[in-house]
Amino acid sequence: MNAAAPSSEQPTRDVTGVVFSFVVPVYNEAESLPRLHNLLRAEADRLGEPYEILFVNDGSTDASLEIMQRLHAEDDRVKYLDLSRNFGHQEALTAGYDHAAGQAVISLDADGQHPPAMIGELVGRWRQGYEVVYTIKVSTRHLGRWKRWTGALFYRAVTFLSGMDVGDQADFRLLDRKVVEALRRAREKARFLRGLVRWIGFRQIGVEYEVAERIGGASGYTLGKMMKTGAAGLLGFSVMPLRLILLAGAALLSVAVVYAVAALICWPILGASLAWNLVMLVVGLVGLQLSGLGLLGEYVGRVYEEAKNRPIYVVRAACGFESAEAAPAHQAEAPARTRPSEPGRIRLFT
Repeated sequence: MNAAAPSSEQPTRDVTGVVFSFVVPVYNEAESLPRLHNLLRAEADRLGEPYEILFVNDGSTDASLEIMQRLHAEDDRVKYLDLSRNFGHQEALTAGYDHAAGQAVISLDADGQHPPAMIGELVGRWRQGYEVVYTIKVSTRHLGRWKRWTGALFYRAVTFLSGMDVGDQADFRLLDRKVVEALRRAREKARFLRGLVRWIGFRQIGVEYEVAERIGGASGYTLGKMMKTGAAGLLGFSVMPLRLILLAGAALLSVAVVYAVAALICWPILGASLAWNLVMLVVGLVGLQLSGLGLLGEYVGRVYEEAKNRPIYVVRAACGFESAEAAPAHQAEAPARTRPSEPGRIRLFT
């Protein structure tokens, strides 16, 4: 657990408006949404202050959107964004942060593995003066062995390469309004929100939780999506991989020079065996060079993606927002690139 000393000041809250925003990215979670809505509403009602539940439909191909529409019709505190396609979990979560109106924004997954029963503890820490309350998985018995193994490997790699300890954190967190506003200014296209939240700073504290069972359905977090998020975390916060390639290349080059001199001296005595080994060593060096070029290409490719300045996500429709509420803070900086939030209108967000 990582904590900074809390302030005696209470978070600034506007009790006349929305105090708590619950942001839920959704991809093919039709089975989970009704029950999750009931659980969220029960926990939010216990807080005793105005709240909103914001679902972000990330290009679902099942009945998730229809269920969001029904929930909105039954509960006016439910709002939803319908993205134009599947942009990815981190992008959908970014859309939720951009549109959330609350003084405290709580994000959690739609599958129920981020237990809503923990919300009261997160809010309690916020009321103590912490501006970021993140969660740390202490038990992952409900996750598959493959996800447990790859997740542990990924977090260790991020910590080693970036020097930034993100532990075994999840995207189940509470952010104060000032942190959300700071996060909105970080508009890189390769999103790794756990790293960004850590980088932004403010008073942070971790809360441990046990991963719950899925409410329903199967996970849509494929290996490809895991690799995309992993690459964003590994390459988005450090150039250490390039330095490691440089060090490995220098070491192998030194070995190659020594080996080449020894092979030339011993060639008349030992014959072709050393010559063949020399060829294999050269092949290995070429492989290292190509690997280095490939890694460099990853960094250059990310610069290329940023230079194109395409939007992080595109919203097909938004429901439950007033025009003034739904416009993210960063729209004021580039009014020509964005449009008011109205159902049925396509809007781009850089």
